[in-house]
Amino acid sequence: MKILFATMQFARGYGQGTERYVALLCEGLAARGHDVVVAAGDPERRGPRLKLGALTQDAPRTLFVPTRGWNAVRGLPPAAWRPLLQRERPDVVHVVNPAHIGGGVAEAALELGLPLVITIVDFWWLCPKHTLQHFERGVCDANVTWPECLRCLAATDARPLVRGVAALPGLRSLALPVLYAGKAMLRGTPADELRRWTRRQEYALDLLDRAAIVIFLSAGGRTLLAPRLKKARSTTILVGLDPRWRAGARPPIDSTPRRPQDVTLGFVGALAEHKGPHLLLAALHQLGWRETRVLVAGGGTDARYEHRLRELARGLNVTLLGRVPTGEMPALLAGLDLLVVPSTWPENLPQTVLEALATRTPVIASDVAGISEVIGDPRLLFEVGSVDALAACLRDWCAAPRAAESPIPLPTRDEMVEATLDVYEWARTVGAAGRADRPESRPEPRVHAT
Repeated sequence: MKILFATMQFARGYGQGTERYVALLCEGLAARGHDVVVAAGDPERRGPRLKLGALTQDAPRTLFVPTRGWNAVRGLPPAAWRPLLQRERPDVVHVVNPAHIGGGVAEAALELGLPLVITIVDFWWLCPKHTLQHFERGVCDANVTWPECLRCLAATDARPLVRGVAALPGLRSLALPVLYAGKAMLRGTPADELRRWTRRQEYALDLLDRAAIVIFLSAGGRTLLAPRLKKARSTTILVGLDPRWRAGARPPIDSTPRRPQDVTLGFVGALAEHKGPHLLLAALHQLGWRETRVLVAGGGTDARYEHRLRELARGLNVTLLGRVPTGEMPALLAGLDLLVVPSTWPENLPQTVLEALATRTPVIASDVAGISEVIGDPRLLFEVGSVDALAACLRDWCAAPRAAESPIPLPTRDEMVEATLDVYEWARTVGAAGRADRPESRPEPRVHAT
């Protein structure tokens, strides 16, 4: 079987959760004799600009996709994708993260009658920021108009002019669409894509409904998105872990109380506000734990936020490690006494938490959908966005150290790959993706499906 993955970014040094998920599937599928190819963008422009379909990496074979920025909806039209799909002739098209590249590849697969599988890795399908982070209300319910989405984007825009306009009630309703549309048109965005942006959620959810099957990575993600789907088939497959994680599991934790100055804390993830590293540093200031060692692993693209983190780190024992290669992550976790996951958005079961559980690395985390489902002890969860609650959780953990035990089984990489293969076979059996007459008698994947 040949599988073509389409995703926002891959190779060229990208290694966040989505890229690691794709890499795990590629490794497992290739080991079973299947052919895999990845079509991916390069939104940070880490390499040269190429034409659609140009080779950027040999193993796994990776093809370049021009990106259209965070506001891409369709991105390249289906007509641009059809020659690539006809050349590659995949048995299944698996869309993982359409951010920056858009949904045009999914449309092309549907037009060609190719089985379309989609994995939900974040909330691009509901939110142009992907994070469901409202600029005023915290977690957004996604029941908002496009002008409100535009204002939300503008409130955190890197350009001072745009942020200033967003703060002026009498001006923003007219000026913001002009500012964003003007910038998009200067970059070559066609007028129909701008119109599509005003109904992007309708467009995105329609793609999900037309897919052969949708894969959720967590119960939290399913809860947030599945009720909005009208006829999509869906299943839940947790991300599996490479055997090396369990091989490096540490012995049961010593529950002897710890002195804060003897503890090493860790944060692993993107340096972005929705990931919450600023909350961890603020909590340490509140506690007065200036000697507690903190390792911050991850990179970012928001210079203003990174400057804010550096200012917060003043007076603390913080080391900013930058991006840590996936192969070095087990050693990093092994050096931590406690991993802190202070996310302020509804996570989709971050791999960092799964890796901590597999290695018995103690972890405390925000009580958000997509995390709390795998942390069985409520004492290891704290209120979302609350510095006070995070500080109290840190204090309580040092007084009585404990490790989390997942209340649900965590799959291995091989189990995830086998479950995903079941999905591919089922999608191929059903026939052309998007058919409205899918017979109920068809065999379904072995994984839980609804």
